[in-house]
Amino acid sequence: MPYIGTVPSKNAENFLPDMDVSNITRKWIDVDYTPQNPHPCRKLDIYLPETGEGPFPTLICMHGGAFWAGEKGDVQNAAYMEAIPHGFAVACVEQRLCKALPGGGYDAAGMFPNPVFDFKASIRFLRANAAEYKLDPDRFALCGGSAGGYHVIIAAASAESDAMYDKSLGFSDVSGKVQAVVSWFCVGDLVLQSEFSAKNPYMIQPDGTKVPMANFADIFLGVNAREHTNLARFGSPSTWITKDMPPTFLQHGTADEVVPVECSREVYEKIIEVCGDDRAIYDEFPGYAHGDARFSDESNITYMIDWLKKKLT
Repeated sequence: MPYIGTVPSKNAENFLPDMDVSNITRKWIDVDYTPQNPHPCRKLDIYLPETGEGPFPTLICMHGGAFWAGEKGDVQNAAYMEAIPHGFAVACVEQRLCKALPGGGYDAAGMFPNPVFDFKASIRFLRANAAEYKLDPDRFALCGGSAGGYHVIIAAASAESDAMYDKSLGFSDVSGKVQAVVSWFCVGDLVLQSEFSAKNPYMIQPDGTKVPMANFADIFLGVNAREHTNLARFGSPSTWITKDMPPTFLQHGTADEVVPVECSREVYEKIIEVCGDDRAIYDEFPGYAHGDARFSDESNITYMIDWLKKKLT
């Protein structure tokens, strides 16, 4: 029986159901994580186990949604919430998105690198305020899938880089380093992603219906990544991996019709090359599609939580 159920989304624009968190009694909702520079999109939710005083190891989660959709409270974070009964706190983060504008085009405020700055600011906020929320600042893991998988890799990899950092978002003297990363079917390379989307402009539904799919790597970058490869490489998570990359757990399906499996392969190979064989594990699942429900099977969730326990507890 899943710890977290689902309810219809309160947001008519969101195509996914929300998580039902009504059974969680210890929580903070819509916390402003940049109080010195507030923005309506920079909010997070914090959930604690029902018992214990902590400090708790903490999963900091970023939803997917092609960089323009999704919400911190939607079902994309539900798999990570299953760690709560195992003694983990979970923080679900919202950031600026490059949403479609009514008059056409996309919101530039949600384009690279702004959402990366936002997510990294949330990590600093949680570390600076860890005691208030019963979190252990020395046991942070980042978790996310798809676009969220992009964010968790690039945030961890660029944690100490001045070039990928906005001090105006606050807590500039606080470290953004984390101790582990879980990334599912991540957008690991914006050029690879742009090429894949250009060749596959439609997503085939189970009933055979073709659904047009925007080239979200280009939208996020603000330019055609295939034509501006220097900028695209700068904005790609694999570029930022150094010897300080924390232990990383990667999974991807070979039948992914949205994010090419080569993205996770590249991230894994770069981590192994730079950090050694023991810094990352990678599971590739034949026949799994993007966001395949089998990623959230009880056996895979248990596998992920056991790995997190080894790295954080």
